[in-house]
Amino acid sequence: MILRDIEANDARAVAATVEAVTGAFAADCGGYKRFELSLCALKDDLGAAQAAAQQARYRILEIAPGQSIPRDFFAAHAYHTADHAVMTACHLFP
Repeated sequence: MILRDIEANDARAVAATVEAVTGAFAADCGGYKRFELSLCALKDDLGAAQAAAQQARYRILEIAPGQSIPRDFFAAHAYHTADHAVMTACHLFP
């Protein structure tokens, strides 16, 4: 999970989004085995996080501060075993 554009948002919006996304993962992980959250303030940070995920062949979900995160967020963005071999990126902006 990448939370981007944190530099352009206030700390409360960032904190609320972190709380919402971790709460959604705790409520229903959607079959994901691990949750990693990268806070990216700058474009360089975003590029580094994306490159690391691609090298590890991890799936990336990108969100922005203030985005509404429903409790079934991870279940709604779950992937099937056939998709596991390919790293994909989902850009989920408000």
